[in-house]
Amino acid sequence: MMGQFSATPSSSRVMFDEEDNNGLVLCDKYLPVEVLIEIFCHVDCKTLLRCQLVCKRWKMLMNHVWHKKTEWTLGKPFPWNDKMPWTVYYLACTKKPYERNLVKNHSGDEESFRHWGISYDGGDRWTVEEPPAGMPELPQTEPLFKDRQTCFATSYEHCTKVQVIILTDEGIHPYILDTYQPPIEVSEWYGCRWDCPARYQLRVKLFRNDNKMIDEFLFRDVLEGEKQNQWLKITHVFKNYGPGLRRITFEHSGKDRSFWAGHYGSKMAGACVCVRSP
Repeated sequence: MMGQFSATPSSSRVMFDEEDNNGLVLCDKYLPVEVLIEIFCHVDCKTLLRCQLVCKRWKMLMNHVWHKKTEWTLGKPFPWNDKMPWTVYYLACTKKPYERNLVKNHSGDEESFRHWGISYDGGDRWTVEEPPAGMPELPQTEPLFKDRQTCFATSYEHCTKVQVIILTDEGIHPYILDTYQPPIEVSEWYGCRWDCPARYQLRVKLFRNDNKMIDEFLFRDVLEGEKQNQWLKITHVFKNYGPGLRRITFEHSGKDRSFWAGHYGSKMAGACVCVRSP
């Protein structure tokens, strides 16, 4: 009849059976699971996203594929368990968030104070020095300083600025933060001129999504006498901070102790927040 339509499937639907070779026969050739996983590991991440939609067999294999690809990408072992979301591995492969500095513009070497929020800008205000004035060069053993010799410098009144790091935006999955609580190392090089003592302070805070602070590190130093005219390094590692961590604030500040006009306060470079591989 006009206006009516009927269709009959050309073949019956093939049901998935975990015991058979669904998804393992390609071009009439049987591929063992181990070989198929090895092939998938050489596929780029965007293509893998499509591969896991092909069939149930391939979807079952994907967590093993992502885990192996993550270990290849990071060059070291990575945790595995059956409950791990595949997105944990995807983010680790695409954003590579572990073992790298999450602080942007760590020494004033790109567009001055970009990525930093200035809280206090007293005296003659913050500045960026290249190279650091009245100080030795920054340690060449530190990879952060191999390309450029720059630092932030403060004045005769308090100068404070802060950078906020959203860990999930950087590619660290909430599952990793809550389940494994990987160590988080924070550090910075600091110092002052040979001719003017100064004060330096570093405050790092860990926050949950609800803005509740769950841990804090506060360090203060008075730079005078033997501490002048040299680069010092402060390092702290956060561990066992509990579930819920999502955000870190890195705040540093300083001033000189002689109230001299110009930038005779503390100097700082190489601000670093590094999440270790879980």
